[in-house]
Amino acid sequence: MPRIVTLTTDFGTGSGYTAELKGRLLHARAPFTLVDIAHDLPPHDIRAAAWLVGQACFAFPPDTLHIVVVDPGVGTARRLVWARLGDQEFLCPDNGVLSHALRRTPLAEARMLGAAASASATFHGRDVLAPAAVRLLDGDRPDLLGPPLASLTSIAWPAPRETAAGIEGEIIHIDTFGNLVTNLPAALWPRVEAAGGLVVGPHRLTTLVRTYGDAAPGTAVALVGSQGFIEAAVVEGRAADRLAAHVGTRVGIP
Repeated sequence: MPRIVTLTTDFGTGSGYTAELKGRLLHARAPFTLVDIAHDLPPHDIRAAAWLVGQACFAFPPDTLHIVVVDPGVGTARRLVWARLGDQEFLCPDNGVLSHALRRTPLAEARMLGAAASASATFHGRDVLAPAAVRLLDGDRPDLLGPPLASLTSIAWPAPRETAAGIEGEIIHIDTFGNLVTNLPAALWPRVEAAGGLVVGPHRLTTLVRTYGDAAPGTAVALVGSQGFIEAAVVEGRAADRLAAHVGTRVGIP
């Protein structure tokens, strides 16, 4: 069965950079299936990339190879790596893009990649990561890619905390529907129900539902989302706009 290769970048869907990256991958002799996860991530936003990678990549079949190119430090001393987490493989800069994935699945193995002298200083996705992927697709073992690494770079990930006023957290992701994903895990939902609501910034949401269709259009609601975290949403609307919220906005359970 052909391997699956996924691409996650901040290049933009119509970008020539995306085309060049794909073109370099097509130098592989072995057949493979190429899947675009996203190319419209906020530019240079490592945390947004980490969230998407950590949530999406583990849905793929075993031995999928994920190439992640959100790399504001391209050409600097930051490392480029191959890594295996559980049954998934990654090629990416070692800048924290695997932070959320590492919270879900421990690191099994990692290798540091070298950059050829001919590699562009500003496009390591095309000139280092894609050639490494081609080598793996055509049968090279990961240990031939470079020396082993014991750990990878991780960025700080906000955790909910207990305060005198209750549990405090924050918005960590806003999806395409404008739903506000918090860092409050689903296990805290009974606390939300007992408190009778969820606080988002200055707003208190008291309509608690199982799914979006359980309330009338335009209603601001709180619920447990499909990714295992408590969310704030507006039925058939955008909670981000209605509540004037953004990544980092404080949320709480009184």
